[in-house]
Amino acid sequence: TWSKLKTSLKINKKTLFSNKTEIRTFDNSRQMSQFYTQFSINKKLNKKITTSFAWRFKVLNEEFSYIIANRFHNDLNFKHKFSDLSFNFRLRTQINFDRYSSNDLYERTRLKMNYKINKKIAFYIYQELYFLLSPSDNYFFNKTRFGSGIKYELNKKTDLEIKYLKINDINVENPISLNVLGLKISHQF
Repeated sequence: TWSKLKTSLKINKKTLFSNKTEIRTFDNSRQMSQFYTQFSINKKLNKKITTSFAWRFKVLNEEFSYIIANRFHNDLNFKHKFSDLSFNFRLRTQINFDRYSSNDLYERTRLKMNYKINKKIAFYIYQELYFLLSPSDNYFFNKTRFGSGIKYELNKKTDLEIKYLKINDINVENPISLNVLGLKISHQF
């Protein structure tokens, strides 16, 4: 189960500061796998293109202890809308830093479709591919992420969301497949 709280502050018409804090569990929600808080600056470049820079501080549950890690990423988003149907294409360049890993550089490519069922309810589905850019013995393409969910607008500032996520390792010696159920509450101040 992934549970998230997100807050946003609009700085001006084109710039948004946000924070999201999330706890992720595994083993049928009996153990914490990860806790993080992330700070982001989002900039609207024009009607269809946005970019953002984010820093994530996280605590990871490894085999015998908890470790602290940092992640930095930059997103470039392209959005196009046809009436109630919209498409979002995102390129994310991401690097993780912790003292126990190889600190790999990734490019994550995601295509997302969002359909607004009515004024308060929207459905979305997406596919994301992970490409390893760091020099290593690993294959270039090594993970996929499929997601789907329903978002409900409580009011103009607060949303509730329930989502399903399937993450698959690709081209690795011991692939893992992970199924996630998530609950998200977003409130803009």
